[in-house]
Order: sequence, then structure tokens, then C-alpha cells
Amino acid sequence: MNRAVVLGLALGLLAGCSGTVGRVDHDATGMDDGGSGDGGSPGDAALADGPGDGATAGDGATASDGSSPGDGGGVARPSYNTGTGFFVVSGKLYDANGVEFRIRGVNKLHWDADSPGIPKTHANTERWVIDFSQPTATNLGLMQESIDNHLVPMPGNWDGTCTEDTGTLTSIVDTWVAQASAWQTIERYMILNIANEWGPANSTGWRDSYVTVIGRLRQAGYRCTIAVDSGGCGQDNDDLATYAAAVFDSDPQKNVIFDQHIYGLWANGGGQSWQTDLATGLGRLVATGLPTIIGEFGPGRDIGPSPTMMTPLEIMQACETRGLGWLAWAWDDPATNADDNWFALSLTGDYGSSADLTTYGKTVVEDPTYGLLALAQPATIF
Repeated sequence: MNRAVVLGLALGLLAGCSGTVGRVDHDATGMDDGGSGDGGSPGDAALADGPGDGATAGDGATASDGSSPGDGGGVARPSYNTGTGFFVVSGKLYDANGVEFRIRGVNKLHWDADSPGIPKTHANTERWVIDFSQPTATNLGLMQESIDNHLVPMPGNWDGTCTEDTGTLTSIVDTWVAQASAWQTIERYMILNIANEWGPANSTGWRDSYVTVIGRLRQAGYRCTIAVDSGGCGQDNDDLATYAAAVFDSDPQKNVIFDQHIYGLWANGGGQSWQTDLATGLGRLVATGLPTIIGEFGPGRDIGPSPTMMTPLEIMQACETRGLGWLAWAWDDPATNADDNWFALSLTGDYGSSADLTTYGKTVVEDPTYGLLALAQPATIF
């Protein structure tokens, strides 16, 4: 049985009724990308105070616990955090200068397709679908493209999308560990997304597995911020609301952010019993006091295998109201022949005017109140 069928069955069970479709492939190729048949995932960011945050910070900060201020002033890096890049304090994400950073950006599906338009949108973060079968130097080169464009790269491994077996997660982390010395060269700039949408829903197994693998990554020498997706194909609210605190507390660096994806298992009021209400679910995330992002959402309009009628603007507004960062799926799904009937933000890969964007892309990039052009601020480390 190909994985597209397996994922569909698994998500039907997760939804609790036979008529519910969850996150599966976005075409008929049967690949396990959760989004398109070439490694994508349709459907990041930390808690912050409001639009425009991350651009300024107070100077000369001091700390009473023996910690040191950020490189350029601002919030002090805690003494237990020994990294050189982003760090978490009191439920918020800060760059290496100690300046609060709110993730507002896009997902990048096709590592092998140029996307010159992404930097022009003012996105500050680029979540990458990485092919770990290619040379590590090649992948680092892709990340350097983001860095050169003043985008925070968030590389992720998609091999475990919508799977629940611990062996898959172990194998993914084996790869990260084996390549640790190479990835550490860009730790000042990156956020490491361990595994896209791996794990069971509402599960101590999700909790315990991530406690174990984060420990392994730290032992391997990683000190950067780590992003952890929820289980249940990324859409489960209970993993994060119930178990994320234990995962965060297990990290000696206390440097983890959490990633919730929002598609058809969510609704904005008046949903089915098996759906998570948008306001309720986001409220539970905020109540944890942990840094959390909405790392994927899509165009709505009943599009895709996990369809929703929620508009992207509804989700963006809900995030901004609650101080949550967000990443839209995806700039390039598909990378060619894009139109308004799927998940691409850009029609061409470039962005020179509104004519280069889909209807979805126009909302994400150009909405005058909540769009990237209006709100996204780069990290001060660039």
C-alpha cells in the first residue's frame, strides 16, 4: 500500500469519522510529503507582543542570574544557554543580539527551484523542505542563500511526515547527528526543524520521543533553537497543549519552539466535533506560555486533501491577535504552472507586482494590515 493511502486511512481514524480527510499528499504520486508529490507539506515563530516587534530593543540590558546581554544589547541570554544564535526567554524568541524576533514568512518546497521573489515579500523566515540524500554541503549552500537574503533558514526533514513509528524519528535524528559539525557552522542564523509532522496525536509517546531526540541533538553539539512539530500530521492541538512543556523543560538549553499546522482538522467556529476550534486551539497554545508558531496553513476555499473553508486572512489575524508567528504553505507548491487552484503563493517564483501572485499570495504578502509587507521584520543579526 503506498503511503498516500496509508496517510489517508490514518487521518480518517484521527478525525474520528469516515468522511474526514486529513493531511495527505497533494497529488496522486503517493509520496509521503503531506503536501505535494515532491516532498512538500501544505497545511513559524515565537510569542511576541504585536506587529512590528523584533525591530528594536532596549540597550544595555543586565541580568541578575549571571547571564550575559545579547551581542548588540537587548534581552540577556540566560546563563544555561550556551549557543550563539536564537534563544528563548519567558516564552519569547530572541535573536543573537537579544532582540525579540517574530517569525513571519513562508515555506519553501522545492529546494531545486529558484524563488527570487521570497526576499521581495519582506518574509523574515524560510522553512525549507530539505533532501538529506544530497551532499550536506549542497544543503548548507541553500541555507546560505536564505542568510544572504536576510532570511532565517529553518531546514527540516520530511521523511517522517504523518508517520508515528519511533524508528523513523530515530533515523531522522541519526542524520542530524551525523551532520552536526557541518550544520553548527550556521547555528547563529538557523532554527532546526527536526521532523515535519512526525508523531501520534495526544500522546505521551510524542512527548517521550522528543525528549529523547532533543537530548541526542544537544549531546551532538547543537545549541541552536529547535522547532518541534505537533503529531497527528502536525494538526493535533493536544500534543502541544498537554505535553510541550515537558519537552521544553527537558532541554538543558531551554531553547525549543513548537509548531502547529492548521488545515481541515481545524475550523473557525461551528465546526464538527472532531475539529479543533481556531480560537480555542490557539488559546490553549498561548496558555502554555511556550514559544509557538503556526508553521503551515493554506489557501482555504476547500482546496486540497485536508480542505478547510477558513481563509488565510482569518488565520493570520488570529495569530497576530495572540502574538503568534506564522509561515504560509507554500511559495512554490507547485513550482511551475501555478494557479489559484492549489497552494502556491507565487505564479512565477518571482515577485515584482501583484500580477506575480495567486489570490492566496496576495493576501499573505500584500494584505495592508496583516501581510508580510506590512508586518514582517528581519532579525537584527543581518
